Amino acid sequence: MKLLKYKNYFNKISVFYKPDSANYWNSITSCCIDKKPNKLGRYYMDFISKSKYFGQFDERGIPLYLHGNSKIFYHPIVICQYALGLFERIYKDENYEGDNSKKFIQQANWLLENAIYNEIGLGWNINYDISDYCLKAPWISAMAQGEAISVLTRAHLLTGIDKFLITAQEALNQFEYSVTEGGIVNKFESYSIYEEYPSPTKTVAVLNGFIFSIFGLYDLVIYIGDKRATKLFNMGIESLSNIIKYYDIGYWSQYYLFDFPKKYPASYTYHILCAEQLKALYHITEKEIFLKYSEKWFGQSKKSINKLRTLYTKILFAHKLK
Repeated sequence: MKLLKYKNYFNKISVFYKPDSANYWNSITSCCIDKKPNKLGRYYMDFISKSKYFGQFDERGIPLYLHGNSKIFYHPIVICQYALGLFERIYKDENYEGDNSKKFIQQANWLLENAIYNEIGLGWNINYDISDYCLKAPWISAMAQGEAISVLTRAHLLTGIDKFLITAQEALNQFEYSVTEGGIVNKFESYSIYEEYPSPTKTVAVLNGFIFSIFGLYDLVIYIGDKRATKLFNMGIESLSNIIKYYDIGYWSQYYLFDFPKKYPASYTYHILCAEQLKALYHITEKEIFLKYSEKWFGQSKKSINKLRTLYTKILFAHKLK
């Protein structure tokens, strides 16, 4: 386990200078839209690399995940990203009845079968602890909720099976409640944040997870004009428009705002991922502020001095590379 940990650690360092060397979890997914979508279809990020999962699968073809010293288990974000990778293959091959389509629907069926209901609504549990954020298993993530909605709406698009769409809409409930109420919303500077890691102690505000959750909300907006999704999407966009400046540290982007006002620069892959996500949000919303920071962060990533400064800060002070 330690060997794997150090292997991943040094892979994140090497990616700063050789992006193509990124392993599965650090591979870069690019924005794949160049204008405002007018209907539900291709996902906003090219997840085709996620369709090549090198871990174990169960007998039904569902990917399994290993975290730390735990036994292998089902991780909803892993399953959703694998599914979205399969959907990208379906889109590029224009084959909606082939093996990739069958595999994609199998992942969507897993989401149906494993949705957990609580007093607030429906979600997918993540089953490991994160002591830094005081998170005890099981917990629900905005990123998982958003990506599950993205998978389920596309499953409905392919099959017309009502249960996929109904479940996607029921997944909105968690976005309407604060973390203290059991939901996934925290506040930063009075703005609502959809939390990838819903810490009960303070707002984490991981940027990429926040944006992935917004993508899911937009899927229900563009697909069926869902009013709740529209309200939640608009709230997320307003929040991000107002707090995006806090993620910029002059020479790089921040991974999260958990330690704010301390600076915690993102890894190379997260830095580029967020620049790509903001490019997609610009096309979706036509808000110039997203294009501004997308282009700024792409520019920062090309300067060797910025990479060195980021590595120096992360290794010597943060002691972690996420």
